[in-house]
Amino acid sequence: MSKYPRQFWLLMAGSLIFTTGASLVWPFLSIYIQEKLDIPLRYSTLLISLRAVSGIIASFFFAGTFADRFGRRFLILASLCGGFIYYVGLKQSDQLWHFSLLMIFWGILDIFYPVGINAMIADLIPQENRLEAYSVLRVVYNSGYAVGPILGGIMAAKSYDRIFIVAAIGYAVSFVIMFFFTKETLKEENRMIPADGSKTFSGISVVMKDKLYITSVFLNGMIYITSAGVFNLLSLYSGQNFGIPENQISYVFTVNALMCVTLQLPVIRMIRGKKPLALMSISGFLYALSVSSIALVDQVWWYCLCMAVMTTGELIMSPTMSDIAANLAPADARGRYMSVLSLARPFGQGVGPAFLGFVNDMISPRMMWVSGAMFAAAASAAFYYMDRNKGDSDRLKHY
Repeated sequence: MSKYPRQFWLLMAGSLIFTTGASLVWPFLSIYIQEKLDIPLRYSTLLISLRAVSGIIASFFFAGTFADRFGRRFLILASLCGGFIYYVGLKQSDQLWHFSLLMIFWGILDIFYPVGINAMIADLIPQENRLEAYSVLRVVYNSGYAVGPILGGIMAAKSYDRIFIVAAIGYAVSFVIMFFFTKETLKEENRMIPADGSKTFSGISVVMKDKLYITSVFLNGMIYITSAGVFNLLSLYSGQNFGIPENQISYVFTVNALMCVTLQLPVIRMIRGKKPLALMSISGFLYALSVSSIALVDQVWWYCLCMAVMTTGELIMSPTMSDIAANLAPADARGRYMSVLSLARPFGQGVGPAFLGFVNDMISPRMMWVSGAMFAAAASAAFYYMDRNKGDSDRLKHY
């Protein structure tokens, strides 16, 4: 506890509260939308993709710029306020255009939080401790995710209204904590102001010139295409095809969360000092292996085993990418580097569910897992190639 400043632990407390509330909802959102609107899977998944597309636009054009110009705290508070509005809105929605507007709105505001908090941690924590700090953040997130899906599965079997109310309350409480007890960490000398002293925004062109970083983020997004199918469609797949209820499939997601809580820090200590591109290649391979295996057996215990393998890849991938971004980014561009990194997840969520929903409807349900795994397999091969050619780059030695 004494290793990190007080504000770091306040960020962890707020993150734990709202992730617990949010994880009540996300495993079952596809089911709720499809039941509410009575539309085919390939159309309901497009709503999730719509949220992801708006998040990509926000990340690319202004989230990181806002973080470097107006500060990290501004983004964190805006996101938490948006989360409250989003979950209250889900409870009230019953038309396609209602859900469409909410997905666009939340896609923008949701991306603000990871950009803001990752940049704030980079400001607060010295370089030698950042990998562990990002790992602690992962543990906190997944502590919430460990509890949420089980409670959400129980509550969803009775009424979805309850889980939306609890999720909204979680965001409201986190907002209060962040508003009253945290301070801005962006130093005035690092605030994004052009060299000529004007007040215009310079955007993310400085990040886009970093080819090593941009390629890594793109490949990370391909891995997220593979995982997005599991987190968004496994509940629907298992229920529609094999009659597995929500309160049983929720155990699969809890395996993910519990492993991240108990194993994240030990795994980080094992991989510390290893070549990051090689680690990303291993991670992609584990994602491909686990997701393709879902198609083999239609039992909850098998899904839990596949999730355990995929989570091992996640334990390696997530903090590795965050630390790469923090270390490669100049002090006055951390927000923009984190903003580009945050493109990876919505890119995966935008492509993954829509593509896999199409495969499910047009080919077969089992084939969507095999086709989804190909993205992570391709990313694994590309990271392996990059490691062989650029793994010893001076830009990665300080990692």
